[in-house]
Amino acid sequence: MMPADHDVAILRQYTAADRRRLLVAVRNDRLAGWVSIHREANPLIAHWGTISRLQADPALRGQGIGSALMIRARQVARDEMHLDQLRLAVRGGMGLETFYQRLGWTIAGCWPRALRFGPDDFRDEVLMILTPL
Repeated sequence: MMPADHDVAILRQYTAADRRRLLVAVRNDRLAGWVSIHREANPLIAHWGTISRLQADPALRGQGIGSALMIRARQVARDEMHLDQLRLAVRGGMGLETFYQRLGWTIAGCWPRALRFGPDDFRDEVLMILTPL
């Protein structure tokens, strides 16, 4: 449940098929965080969406803003976008899987060593899914 002092507003970015949503969290009239949802255009996979770019103001992290955004994203995906499932990819080795698993997401697989941060610094890209919505 979202803390009372968070207001999650929905801003819509329309494409020709209305496939995108941008949800913004505002706290005390200040941008606190945001998350993007998009529906795939291919009709074979148009029943699922992708979550990208969950961000929270570093000064406000740990205060439930990311969770509130993800809870609201799930509702929007289900009730407004009529999606059946959501997918996302996270950087392995950062503990992000645990955050999403607390919100009902499961690990579907990973791309080993998919992300390169330096000559000898590779990380897995962890693939996660949320279904049913």
